Amino acid sequence: MKSYVITRPGAAEREELLEALPRIADLPEPLRELVDVAWTTTWKSSTHARLADVPFCLGSTYPLVKHVSEVAEAGIALSARAEAMWGLKVDMDRLLAILLLHDVDKPLLYDRRDGEIVASEVHGRIQHGVLGALLLAELGAEESILAAVSTHAVNAPFRGVHPEEFILHYADMFCADYALFTSGMPPFFAKRH
Repeated sequence: MKSYVITRPGAAEREELLEALPRIADLPEPLRELVDVAWTTTWKSSTHARLADVPFCLGSTYPLVKHVSEVAEAGIALSARAEAMWGLKVDMDRLLAILLLHDVDKPLLYDRRDGEIVASEVHGRIQHGVLGALLLAELGAEESILAAVSTHAVNAPFRGVHPEEFILHYADMFCADYALFTSGMPPFFAKRH
């Protein structure tokens, strides 16, 4: 049995998505539809009543949507800096889609049971990022988006070849460390792998 059921957003879901992830409004079609459907699918297939209730990680109270929005803003800033410093040309639409989709599988990785957040059944079976990429492939996302989402986690083999993948990596780590730090957890830069 699949962990999710493809779900298209209605008006209420679109409104909640835009409130939680306002940068979705900056995407052109069909990327906006991809992001809308992907997030609605994982959220509505999860045990979380509201998207804003999904935590960034187990043991954290930091909201996932806040982290994703911060990653989007950090990635946009990094992109502008890379262009100014090095003349790096970035596909901004692809970058924004990647930034907004990188953690799309997390609603499926954490369950809400009796008021507690616990690892879902799929959490231990499929590495973070891979489930999101499987969903995105089913929705018709291009390979560069699939590659970025499926390999962005710190324990994944990072094989980025596009500037957007590198920008995601650094924006995500920067924002993840803040989310961990504010949750009283050790940030990635302080962990030994």
